[in-house]
Amino acid sequence: MIGLLGLNHKSAPISIREKFVFCEEDIKRFVPSLLEQSFRGVIILSTCNRTEFYFDVPDNSIQGSFQKLENELFRSRKTDKNVVAHFYKKQDDEAINHLFRVSSGLDSMALGEYQIVGQLKDGINISEKHGFLSPVLIRLFNKAFEAGKKVRTYTELSKGAISVSYAAVELAGKKLQGLASQPILLIGAGQTGELTVQNLKKKGCNQFTIINRTYEKACELAERYNGESEEFNNLLQLLAQNNLVICSTASKKAIITKELVEQVMEERGNTPLLFIDLSVPRNVARDVEEIENVFVYDIDALNAIVDETFEKRKGEISKAEEIIAEIVTEFTNWHCSRNLTPTFQNISENFQEINKKELEGFIKRQNGHDTQNASAYAEHITNKFIRLMIKNVKSITDNGRKQEYINLVNQLFDIKQ
Repeated sequence: MIGLLGLNHKSAPISIREKFVFCEEDIKRFVPSLLEQSFRGVIILSTCNRTEFYFDVPDNSIQGSFQKLENELFRSRKTDKNVVAHFYKKQDDEAINHLFRVSSGLDSMALGEYQIVGQLKDGINISEKHGFLSPVLIRLFNKAFEAGKKVRTYTELSKGAISVSYAAVELAGKKLQGLASQPILLIGAGQTGELTVQNLKKKGCNQFTIINRTYEKACELAERYNGESEEFNNLLQLLAQNNLVICSTASKKAIITKELVEQVMEERGNTPLLFIDLSVPRNVARDVEEIENVFVYDIDALNAIVDETFEKRKGEISKAEEIIAEIVTEFTNWHCSRNLTPTFQNISENFQEINKKELEGFIKRQNGHDTQNASAYAEHITNKFIRLMIKNVKSITDNGRKQEYINLVNQLFDIKQ
């Protein structure tokens, strides 16, 4: 069975989401304990807007598996179990449909955005690297990528779609007059940082400086977009020189602290300073916004900007959902049919065994006469009955969906489960 435990920007505020961010090292440490508890495979999707655990477990063990996962998760993150109210649980068709909506951009904060595809690929690649995959999860995520591609090809859902980075720049434009002439500091040189640079350039912004823990990455990104790069150690000086700071790093601790910003504001003569923090966990400490003339916006503050563009593409949602429904059915048919594999194998083995024993008796009774034709005919009849039986079993069990009928067939033919 397929299960999903997750939380996202709709079910939990950033103060909750940032407690459950998983990097590769976190995944590497966390998943083995689940595999020791009957989980066949696990893939973790962790982004700024969601953390989701997709898993494959034996039939009839789904509820116990949810409990095991919750116990491990809350124990490892040292969080109160009351936060479970922010999580959603889905299984089989519902979980499959949810993943396909995610891969298509239907469940993103920015409707139709494409960045989620790369994040899904990161999730499956990490699980593959560390041996956490199962054949069912491999097939599931491949179909998810297929669903996302078809939605983007055959609908206009992604036409004019925005990203979180775009929303951040739009918000900056609303809060700062003359954005194009403002000095801007970008902290972080990853994918989100690059998308932010691209959107700043579209707004005519050319006075930007990039810093990153790895200086070489900051240099490479700045060079591609004709910006400036500086050593991370110059952070205090750079905060004093720039009016807008956009953060997008994977740091698990706040980079911008209240103490640091208080020192910066003295050097700035208390002139206004705007922070837009796209990181989860947040890079800007919560108490920074208590400082006079310092304004802080986290990723949840971008909802209003995102909502402005939603109306333009919401008509494409129903088209996308039709495509997704078709691919969900395809995957579910395949997944359910796997329940019949042991039954089909045992039916075939039983009929072949009957054929073998009866044919041996027939040959003995022929006293050495030519039995080649009889052997071929017996094989033909056996295979015909096997094919007919498989066809009927598929029909009766609704292609493996009705487990009680599978059990009945197994009992009828004295097949061990």
